Amino acid sequence: MELQYDAALRERLLDPQRDDADEEDAAADALSASKPVTPPSPSRATMSAVERLMLSPYEKWVRFGRFPFKTALHVLLLALTFAQMALYDAQNAAYMRASHRNWAYFFLPPSADVGETPRFQRTLYTLNQTVDALFFLRDAYFSVEQAAVANYELPPSPALRLELLRRDGSTDRFDVTRDAASLGPFRRDLPPRQRQRLLQSLRRVAVSMALRDRQDGDWYSECFDWTVRVRLDVVARTHLKAQLDDCEIASCTRLPLWRALRRRFVWLHVVIAVVTAVYLALSGRALLRSYRIVSRAGELVKRAKEEAPPTADARPMDWTASSSASELPLAVRLKLFNGLQIMVFVALSLLLLSSLWSLVFLKAHVPISYWHRLVQATAMLLLWSSLVGYLEHNRQVYSIVLTLRWSAPRVLQFLVGVSPVFLGFALFGTIYFGPRVAAFGSLSASMMTLFAVLNGDVILDTFDALERHGFATSGTLYLYSFIALFIYVVLNIFIAIVEEAFFATRNCRRMLDLLLTDPKYAATNVGVEASAEVSAEMVRLLLQMLEESDGLQAAEEQQRTANATA
Repeated sequence: MELQYDAALRERLLDPQRDDADEEDAAADALSASKPVTPPSPSRATMSAVERLMLSPYEKWVRFGRFPFKTALHVLLLALTFAQMALYDAQNAAYMRASHRNWAYFFLPPSADVGETPRFQRTLYTLNQTVDALFFLRDAYFSVEQAAVANYELPPSPALRLELLRRDGSTDRFDVTRDAASLGPFRRDLPPRQRQRLLQSLRRVAVSMALRDRQDGDWYSECFDWTVRVRLDVVARTHLKAQLDDCEIASCTRLPLWRALRRRFVWLHVVIAVVTAVYLALSGRALLRSYRIVSRAGELVKRAKEEAPPTADARPMDWTASSSASELPLAVRLKLFNGLQIMVFVALSLLLLSSLWSLVFLKAHVPISYWHRLVQATAMLLLWSSLVGYLEHNRQVYSIVLTLRWSAPRVLQFLVGVSPVFLGFALFGTIYFGPRVAAFGSLSASMMTLFAVLNGDVILDTFDALERHGFATSGTLYLYSFIALFIYVVLNIFIAIVEEAFFATRNCRRMLDLLLTDPKYAATNVGVEASAEVSAEMVRLLLQMLEESDGLQAAEEQQRTANATA
């Protein structure tokens, strides 16, 4: 009777197609012993529960002949998207960079820079400079068609859009034509006092200009509609900073969908969309199956906890990670859940969105707008990063995942402990050096500067900047104390934590080999009906292994502490 009931529980655990009513009927049938439990098919019976949970797709293929469809689709998508990005690199990448350099050359006004100025920024300190800069923008826009080497074209009715954001929150917009004597409220004959009051009442002056560019690339010709934006921000009511803003770009070709599909390389979006949709369905199915396994494992643990008789020599389990003593701990849920497919599912969703974006809106052969590039880039990052998850069978390749998994909690805990000291250094630099040194001008700037010093990037530059602004002695003491504490101590502790986690991954793999080969846990020593199912004993085994692993790590830490003290 107990064996039949346990078999029913195992059948409920790994049968994702059975609803709650079917599960109750199956359990009732097993308890009444009116019907024999149907054993699983031979193809599924050859794979044990541990192998189903812990083997990589490649190992399942080699040992059990299960072809890794998701891995094949993943590699195919990587090849297709890599070809797409290679096309973007050959056709559009250099063109995009050159276009932004052109906008900076033609539309950023000249200025007398004081100190260090970024590449695409200009600083305006006087009233005349500001007014002259706005008229310079107008003249440069209407003359760019004749002055530029590139194939720039102005719209049939060109107009420069001027937008004034005032300090009271109101916004004024003006359309400036070629022969306009004034740019909204700005006039050359405006008295200096009125110019000053006008600029003091503003937060920002934004200028947008529309033009068209025809690019004859190495692979195909394209036509782009640009919206170039330049903004002038009023900084602390002392000066203005002119800089290039995010420029909008769109394809000026407007074709029906079926005609656009016959263009070169557009078919690549169609193939990527189809492969992504198929892969997305398989990934969603794997996530659903993983969720059901975790749910059924929780039910088995709950029932095993209720029915297990207390013994004198039984080791108590640590159930503090769960909300109650009858629930599966969160750490075990995370280990049983297929976290790889979560990353894959998000990457595929973004990639499908990017492909449909290109097809439906017909922007271009490759992502060119800001948000389109962000979606595509995020999808590529997640897609390539998740490839490591399919290489679990290779210890050398998969060691990076295991190392991060083991070291991340300890690194974060240590980071929380050391962050107040880092924040104290940043606050000191902001308050003491900030009024003169731009690298410490704000709290965020100080934190970025100190982080760069921690990585060894701008150590000499920071020393020179502090000495140049009259902080030779105090700046040197400040930086030397920060370097001595964070580079010689904190950074080396981080390295030691990661190194310890790297060597600990060998024990993790050894424990997996034990599960797969030891007769005590191997599937060959279990009944046929239990060989492919996750039973309550298996869940308890996973819990016991986690407890023993934590105890082993604690013992090793105590031993190292004792040796260091001795």
